[in-house]
Amino acid sequence: MTPAIHVAVRILDVLADSSQPLTLSEISRRAEVPKASVYRALNSLCAERLVEMESGVYRLGPRVLEFSAAYSRQLDIVQIFQRVAVNIVQEIDETVQMAQLEGKEVIFIAKADCTKLIRPATFVGRRVPAHATAVGKVLLSELPESRFFQLYGEEQLPALTPYTITSRHELRKELLRVRERGYAATRQEGTRNLCCVSAPIRDGSGNAVAALSVCMATEEPEPERREQALRYLLWGAKEISARLGWSEPAQRVLGTVTSGGKL
Repeated sequence: MTPAIHVAVRILDVLADSSQPLTLSEISRRAEVPKASVYRALNSLCAERLVEMESGVYRLGPRVLEFSAAYSRQLDIVQIFQRVAVNIVQEIDETVQMAQLEGKEVIFIAKADCTKLIRPATFVGRRVPAHATAVGKVLLSELPESRFFQLYGEEQLPALTPYTITSRHELRKELLRVRERGYAATRQEGTRNLCCVSAPIRDGSGNAVAALSVCMATEEPEPERREQALRYLLWGAKEISARLGWSEPAQRVLGTVTSGGKL
């Protein structure tokens, strides 16, 4: 741990232990850190909203609650996924996965395998370029446009298969479609002989904190198989989101499933 980080953590510990806001001198004394070091660290902590200052006194800031909520969510979301995914696998015998976005990649954080002899060759901890996956498209579609252009400054994107979207312009158009219909689909874009559908998992604030996917090891799923996968995908994403505190209008999900739209 570097000295600067050590000082910041000591300050947060002191403020967390106090029942009321503290002055710079009080924080310095309780943390046993020189005032100059405390002052510099407080400026950085205030800029990141981890600490607030008003009328010369300091207290913990609102971002501390965000970290607390994220920590609790990380503990809960995989357990919730496992309970929901087991039901999906039992009903349709397809592999179910959950992933989160990290920059231009998605990382798979949970998985429930189907029982079929031929199944998706994937694993927890696997990283894949987001633009070539259904889960990635779902999570990218939630980003502000400025963030999208920050991530994808170049027009050409790497191809994982002959079916991968390699144009930034085409990817943007695809993400608009994903956002409009509420789910994404891929046909052999990230891996040959693998087709997936994916939908966002939302927390109580409506933020997409992960994406759920149903994956089928095939070049092209039959329409009935594809519709069944989509139906259970949307149910699963809604169920996990509800357990995280999100309430989505039922008519949107039901309308999407029963509309008979193509994936």
